[in-house]
This record gives sequence, C-alpha cells and structure tokens, in this order.
Amino acid sequence: MRTLHITKSKDETIQKKIKITHIITTIGLGGAEAMLYRLLQNMDRDVYEVEVICLTEMGTYGELIEQQLNIKVSICNMRSNSVSALMSCYKLCRDSDIIQTWMYHANFLGYILSFLLKKKLIWGIHHSNLTKQDNKRRTIFIAKLCARLSKRVDAIISCGPKVKEIHEAIGYASEQHRVIVNGINTELYKPSKKRHYYIEQFGILNQPILLHVGRWDPLKDYANLIASLKLLRQIRQDFYLFLVGFEIDASNRDLLQMIEDAQLERVTFLLGSREDIPQLMAAADLFVLSSAGEGLPNVLVEALASGTCCVTTNVGDCEYLIGNCGEVVAAKDAKALAKAINTALNYSSQQYVQKASLGREHVLANFQIQQVVAQYQSLYPAILNMKAHPSS
Repeated sequence: MRTLHITKSKDETIQKKIKITHIITTIGLGGAEAMLYRLLQNMDRDVYEVEVICLTEMGTYGELIEQQLNIKVSICNMRSNSVSALMSCYKLCRDSDIIQTWMYHANFLGYILSFLLKKKLIWGIHHSNLTKQDNKRRTIFIAKLCARLSKRVDAIISCGPKVKEIHEAIGYASEQHRVIVNGINTELYKPSKKRHYYIEQFGILNQPILLHVGRWDPLKDYANLIASLKLLRQIRQDFYLFLVGFEIDASNRDLLQMIEDAQLERVTFLLGSREDIPQLMAAADLFVLSSAGEGLPNVLVEALASGTCCVTTNVGDCEYLIGNCGEVVAAKDAKALAKAINTALNYSSQQYVQKASLGREHVLANFQIQQVVAQYQSLYPAILNMKAHPSS
C-alpha cells in the first residue's frame, strides 16, 4: 500500500491516507450513483481520503454523500461552461493519488485529467445498450472513443460479466478489465410477509402486487411495461401495479396517458420517489423490470435479496442475476413480458418459495456490499504499485 512516512522519532511514523477523487456524470437517483454512495458509506476512512466531483447538477445522492457521509461533493457543470469545469476538475484532482470515474462522460474526462496530472485512473462502466434509438449520439461517440483509449487506463471496472463482454466486443481492452458487481445491504433488503405492507399503507384488496422501480427514462421502457400489463388484463384482472421512481407521479402526463390508454387506472398506483423501498420490495409478489437497457440493475439485486421473485427483460446482466429465480424475456416484447408475468403469478407456493430462496442465497453469496467494498479496497493499493500505464 502506498504510504508517506514522515519521521517523528526513531520509532514513530505517520501514514498518509490514499486520496481518491471520484468523478461521476450525474449524482441523482441512478444505479451507478447508488453504488458510489454505498462504496463511500462502507470504505475505511482511516486509510482513504475521498472527494466527489459531479459533472452536472447536485442530486439526491450528492446531498446524501455530503450530509450523511460528510464527504465533499464539488459541482463542475460541463453543460454550462465546459472549459471552466475542466479547469476546476484539474485543480480538484491535483492532490489525488487515484482518479476513479463513473460512466462514459466522466471516464473520458478522467482520462484527460489523468494524462495531464500523471495520476492513476480507474474507469467504471454501468451500461450495456448502445443502440442509436435508445441513446444520444454523443453518448455513443464517447463510449466508442473511450474504447480506443482504454489500453492506457490502469483499471476498468464493469458492473457485471455481460457488461464487460459487450464492451470488449467494441474494443475495450481486456487485460486490465475486471468485474466488480453492485453490492447492497442485505440486512436492509430482506424478506417479510407478502402484501401486508401494501394492504396496511394503501387499503387495497388481498391480491397479487406487481412492483416496478425506476426513474422516467427511455431506457426503462415504461411503454413496454404498460403494454404488457394491458395484455395481461385480457387474461386476468386480479393484480395491482405499483410504480415507484423519480417523476413517476401524477405530474407525469405522458405516463398518465399510457396508463389511461391501457385502461389500467383502477389498478395502478404512482408513488414517485420513496424512502420505503425495502418494505415495498419485500411485500410485493413480483418485481418487474421492463428495460431496454441496463448494466447490472441494483433494483433486481434488492428484489432478490428481499425474497421477491422477478420478471425481467434480457438486457445487460439481468439474466446472470435472475438465472432460475424468475422469468427472463426479450426486451421490447410486450407479449412475451405479459406471458412471463402470468407464468410467475401462477407459481405454486412451493415453486415461489424455492425460487425466492435461491434468489436471496445468490445475493448473499455474491452481492453483499462488504464483499464488494473489499474488492475495491484491494484494487487501490495494487493500482498505486503499478509502475506505469499499460502500453498502447
């Protein structure tokens, strides 16, 4: 481990902390943001000094990092003045030992800063879908540009094996590329009695509850979700749909129109952003993910840890996560999604308990936050002990 020894006496030295500056594109309610927060929450602060730079505006996780963890978050808004933001980032990173970046735009900026400042660099990749119809042209360009630069990066971390595979297929270097999955607190996300919390909180009937958690974003593909449930209503009417996430509320006119057109108003609850996600996860019958693109979604890990069976589209590392613990279907196929939800709702009690138990066991074995943080904290000193960047 890198240390700076300052002589105080013949037998006494002071160990200098390793300083890591995290650069993230956004710091609102997202999967990479959540993982950064959990990493910082569990790091050994006696060994590591940490700061965070956000390249857009302050968001929910940024506020939590500052207020709860007492870690400085600097805003260098690339959207308002990119030159000024770059200079601010440069000054903030001068004393860093390691620059660790999260998501494509931050990865590219981190590359520039590490080159100028001669700092160690770790990239983070939390995305898998790079299709033109689901991404901005600039995002695709930067992702592919980073592939060309990747041989000069000290370490690349993908959040799942499929994410790693997809990026190596478009040219990302494999030698220094590794998988560190997203971790969660399995004491916070744990099983409880099904439906009871919903019946108590919302005064509903005792019938199956479908839960979806995700912000309003094209990649979450709410159109696919609502279309699948419209089809499901033709088969059965005995379910409720609870939607949770940023902008998933009565002010979202586009979403309201989708629900109305599908004639799902009477069974759908729009809850917006919530602080009781663990309770909602554990009490739901099924967690449904309808996304067109994901990395390794935290919400699926949380649902599995909560003893809730899942139905998901086969994007990113969702199939790796779910395995035999639920149903996996092609993305953007409402008919297949409706069929899979119906299949899962028809599990026998024995089937459900078996799949739910397997899901939690999978999370306990591979996705506990303490295990994940240990992997990062073993990586940092190894990176510092590398003599130079890998040759291009």
